[in-house]
Amino acid sequence: MNADRAFNGTRVRLAMTPMIDVVFLLLVFFVCTVRFERNEAVYTLDLPQRGRTADPLALQERPLVIRLGARASGAVPIEVQADGLRERPASFDALASLLTRARRSEEPGADSGGLFVADHPVLVAPARDCGWQDAVDAFNAAVRAGFRNIGFERSGT
Repeated sequence: MNADRAFNGTRVRLAMTPMIDVVFLLLVFFVCTVRFERNEAVYTLDLPQRGRTADPLALQERPLVIRLGARASGAVPIEVQADGLRERPASFDALASLLTRARRSEEPGADSGGLFVADHPVLVAPARDCGWQDAVDAFNAAVRAGFRNIGFERSGT
């Protein structure tokens, strides 16, 4: 009888030491086998919106590129490149007026003689040693000209 009472009163305990050992072994395994890549990149995907399909025969628009060099003797070398356009304005005001002339008017019946619509992509491509203020001034010149799709190109490596 005494044996039955002793059996009924005992509790089953889990041995925590082996479980902690297994957890630490897994931790050491994952720390030793992980690979940290330096050149991992995020790939952007421009997925079409639901209900809309892209025209597979539509041509991709090449962006209007504003290349900026390093400031030398007070002036920033500016070059505008696009299909049908390649000019070197002397200042950011001249850049704004050039881009205004290059932008097509959106009013019906108005013919401004411009090549590009306001939504045409514009890329500001500063050189690696170009000043940040110069890049912002080029961006502002494109905004003053009425372009709406403006971005920055990564500086070359």
